[in-house]
Amino acid sequence: MYFSFLFVLFFINLQVEANNSCNDECLTKTYCISSDGSGVCSTNNLVTASFQVIPVFGKYDSLQLTLQGYNVTVHDEATIKVRINPHRSRPYVYICHKSSDGQTDARLDLLTYMPITGSSSYKDGVLSCTWTLNIKGDNWPKGADVIKDSKQAITLYHNSKKVIVAQDISQLPIYHAQYLKCCNKVHGNERFLLSFDKTEKQIRYRFYYWKYSGNDMTVTLTRKDGIKLQFECFLNYDVRGFISNGNEQIAVDQQITQSTVNNAEICSWATPLVLGDSRISLDASTNVFDLQVYLGSILVYNEQDVTLNN
Repeated sequence: MYFSFLFVLFFINLQVEANNSCNDECLTKTYCISSDGSGVCSTNNLVTASFQVIPVFGKYDSLQLTLQGYNVTVHDEATIKVRINPHRSRPYVYICHKSSDGQTDARLDLLTYMPITGSSSYKDGVLSCTWTLNIKGDNWPKGADVIKDSKQAITLYHNSKKVIVAQDISQLPIYHAQYLKCCNKVHGNERFLLSFDKTEKQIRYRFYYWKYSGNDMTVTLTRKDGIKLQFECFLNYDVRGFISNGNEQIAVDQQITQSTVNNAEICSWATPLVLGDSRISLDASTNVFDLQVYLGSILVYNEQDVTLNN
């Protein structure tokens, strides 16, 4: 009986996590140098480089880079590297090194000097280095826009051997926040991405509009009976919200939380499941809407039968 109770609790927790988070497969892309010298991952790799996005609601996502070398003997010196090579600036090279006496370090090659910018370890023949990168950190590849610019190659190094493992970064989960396509149902096109994430008490909205950056954007959700829920992302301000029914309109700004506009290209906010007051209200968690996105006053996207959940 006790085991069954624990199993039920585990199953419930598993369901909650599945409904509100992404798994590693969604969040991570791994590149390899295999033992045959190719860039195809196998069961016998020499080097792996894993790029895992760390979702940060309301800010730019972070990125964790883990570089590992295998079959590294105790007394040998070893160097493994990953290079991100933008087409318009100098490359960024992350270096994982083990000396012959067992000392390890994780550095970033800045041409004139190589500071230690990550953590490193060596155990049981595996050399491992990890960097946590955020857009405001010193170890972020500032000339390599891994969020918006796909035109940069990735190269792995195993001592003196190098393999170009990707001609561009379009497969990185952080690029255009495409991990959300695996985690949630997303809306949009090549110019913007909009997702809704429903939790027990609120709905979180993520709106990425890279191609329309520098503009005021409006998201309008129209219920089948004509009642509209509207959010406006202002260039230099914040997020405003309204519910309207015909000529009657009420502001729901006080019900909007966690609202941010980052560089006029990422807009995020959260609301309770039910919005409005005694005059007009709607349950955003259960209603079905028609979605319109406006660039200023110009309609740029339309989709029918949209629900605000993941």
